Amino acid sequence: MSLPFYHLLHLVGLIFVFIGFGALLNPGSRRAMMWHGIGLLISLISGFGMLAKMGIFKSMPTWVWVKIGLWLVLGFLPMLSRRGKLPAGVVVFIAAVIGAALAWLGYLKPAF
Repeated sequence: MSLPFYHLLHLVGLIFVFIGFGALLNPGSRRAMMWHGIGLLISLISGFGMLAKMGIFKSMPTWVWVKIGLWLVLGFLPMLSRRGKLPAGVVVFIAAVIGAALAWLGYLKPAF
């Protein structure tokens, strides 16, 4: 598969992740975690596919490790809302900030 295909798949996965975060705002929605999980899986697989296509899978730079860490935070963030630790609106705001940081890291690929 080509690099643009992996990139498109990565964006679709992230759209699903944020659909899940948006569904957290509706307390009656049980499908929030389903879309969130599917999106995380798609973005993980396509992200590693892009790394392999770019030839940096074996020696991943620091920005990739930071993205993986932020991806993990996005993975457990909805549990904070579901368990009542944070309001859903705050979780969605934190997710948006993390999403912006992920986009910045992915497009600019800064050297740390």
